Amino acid sequence: MLNMQNIDTGKINLSLEDNRYVIAVIYTNEEIEKEDVKSVTDYLDQFKEPIPILIERTGHYSISVMVQIVMLQQTKNRLKAAAFVERNNRDALMTRIAANTYFKDIEVKSFFEKQEAVAWLTDNYATEPLLTDP
Repeated sequence: MLNMQNIDTGKINLSLEDNRYVIAVIYTNEEIEKEDVKSVTDYLDQFKEPIPILIERTGHYSISVMVQIVMLQQTKNRLKAAAFVERNNRDALMTRIAANTYFKDIEVKSFFEKQEAVAWLTDNYATEPLLTDP
């Protein structure tokens, strides 16, 4: 089992689940900035291959166009799929925008039930334990 600690950027909490996928909880009500993306990519860079991620929103945040461009450049090599857990139609709209812009190079799916999101990830993308660089 990997001994990977959770990280908290002050806006996003990342944790490894069952050594199969990462959960990202975006809890800020502020703007996601470039520095926040760097913390996330540093965490994801511990893995040898692109990983599946489950994204939950508990805050109401914004993402600048500059950060979206950086995310587009950075995600393809780090993520293979993203399952979003939606609270409402506004979240689902934000997921559709993400899927068509900065997450356009990976598989993205919306769910209103966390168990369904986890099942989709584990059945399709989180079938093997994640490997990290020593």
